[in-house]
Amino acid sequence: MAEPTIRNLGRLPGISEEERIRLGPVLEQFEFRVSPYYAELIDWSDRTDPLRRMVLPSEEELASVLDFDASAEAENIRVHGVQHKYAPTVLLLVTDVCAAYCRFCFRKRFTLATSTDQHLAPPEGLEDHEKETTLDISPGLAYIAEHPEVTNVLLTGGDPLILSPRRLEGILAALREIPHVRTIRLGSKIPAFDPGRITPALIDVLARHALPNGKIYIMTHFTHSREITPLSVSKLTEMLRAGLVLNNQAPLLRGINDDPGEIARLFGSLADCGVTPYYLFHCRPTFGNDAFMLTIQEGLKIVSEARRGLSGLAKRFRYVASHASGKIEILGEMQGELVLKYHEARSPEDEARLFTWPADQPIYWPEETAEPGTPPSCRPAPPGSLKGQASL
Repeated sequence: MAEPTIRNLGRLPGISEEERIRLGPVLEQFEFRVSPYYAELIDWSDRTDPLRRMVLPSEEELASVLDFDASAEAENIRVHGVQHKYAPTVLLLVTDVCAAYCRFCFRKRFTLATSTDQHLAPPEGLEDHEKETTLDISPGLAYIAEHPEVTNVLLTGGDPLILSPRRLEGILAALREIPHVRTIRLGSKIPAFDPGRITPALIDVLARHALPNGKIYIMTHFTHSREITPLSVSKLTEMLRAGLVLNNQAPLLRGINDDPGEIARLFGSLADCGVTPYYLFHCRPTFGNDAFMLTIQEGLKIVSEARRGLSGLAKRFRYVASHASGKIEILGEMQGELVLKYHEARSPEDEARLFTWPADQPIYWPEETAEPGTPPSCRPAPPGSLKGQASL
């Protein structure tokens, strides 16, 4: 029988009673959860251990100037459990649970939060007691069926691979009944957090719904090269042999992977395993993420140096900011200007649009503009806010 999930800091070695007391107020608002497997990878006595920083609560989480919905996901909710931002793609939010909780989660308003109503009012169309996720996907299926422009569906949450094979079977079978849905994606950190959950029964369910012209993509979330263990590699290999397509996306985080060598190790190792590096996300300015944020300039320098040590296969990823207005790719610097481009845009008029920002003016996140359809201005926020600080 699998060892139960660790939710009590008292079960962790190297965490003093004094530290547990200090973290008490954080745990009243945001849950702690880690799998026994992942806990074994961490040196809990080392406060700089990147995997420790990834999952252990911090007092800094409550001293934040940031928003809970940094990318304005609430604006994209169409029916309960459905987000639709880009025409071809619908997100089905099927659970709010993960095998472990990342402290930088951009959906902590309903994943880590012990009470959703204390952090963010329910989006329009949801009752006060309703979460953004739902196990009842029937409204989502009806919505997708009514929108023939939707060709691919992303199962997300939370982590969809935490659901039972039987539950996933029902979801995948229902989606395959909709003719215009070709590709199905599942975003998951299970291969990193708890690869033992990837059983033959789970792989069989996923593989049976992979079609020659409609693949099943597993969007893995490996964030640090130490997560790539012999067990995780064996599970990745099993999924590849079953005909699943594996891509990886990861955030760039201060104190965790903000090093060119680490990014090169991470994406190089994944490419060696047959996992395509897909996105490197600039850390979203979500409440509690202040300590993880880098300036775009810092991130671009890290990415540029990392790419020099990577093969073409390993440098296929895009460095992007998942902004309310779209995925903004951070391309580089030219003639003293940062060059950015919409890789995907919420407004059709923004699609593929280029814009710039002075490279010598540090910026943490593209700012909103007053006029719809115009690119973010990237102007710094007022002094005293996160984006206006020179350092963290």
